[in-house]
Amino acid sequence: MKNKKVFFTTKWISYTAMTTAIVIATSFITHVPIPPFGNLYWCDAVIFLAAYLLDPLAAFITGGIGTFLYDVIHGNSAMMFASLIIHGLQAATVSALLHYVFPKKFKKLEPLWAGIASVVGGVVVIAGYFILRYYINGYELIACGYKAVANVIQEIVGMAIGIIICYATTFKIQLKKNNLLPDFRNEILVKKDIKQSNEEAAV
Repeated sequence: MKNKKVFFTTKWISYTAMTTAIVIATSFITHVPIPPFGNLYWCDAVIFLAAYLLDPLAAFITGGIGTFLYDVIHGNSAMMFASLIIHGLQAATVSALLHYVFPKKFKKLEPLWAGIASVVGGVVVIAGYFILRYYINGYELIACGYKAVANVIQEIVGMAIGIIICYATTFKIQLKKNNLLPDFRNEILVKKDIKQSNEEAAV
């Protein structure tokens, strides 16, 4: 799959499609009620995990398109574009901070960087839904506050599960060991780089 400037490998497309599908699937897992604040959804754990493993574009697709399609399937058309933007930005922010902003030389501190990036991503979700409810949907301030509590709990649970799976188990280590860890710097290739590599190979 390619456009005029970049080439998306089959591996990149497969990982992105798979994590997007898992976001949709986990969104259908029975929600945990948090009276009187709302419900706890499980998809954020997958969104955070995808952000730890994938590049910002793939992470945006996973979080944004995944929750967008869930809303479409669930018949919640009023929320689908909000989900696309909010959860897409959540995942892309975490991925961008972890892979591009925070220092690479302290590799052992990656779980810490992931936690900090997740907090920022969580703030994106909490603030995004607060703005949506208060300024667009016209909720009362106290109602927005109650709903925000549910969002806070959901983000804490989601980032905790994501970090545990990725860093407290051998999940990421096994992916890397078996050459299955996505290397997004080599999964999205600029066409001129491909041409240059081919020319070097020919020589």
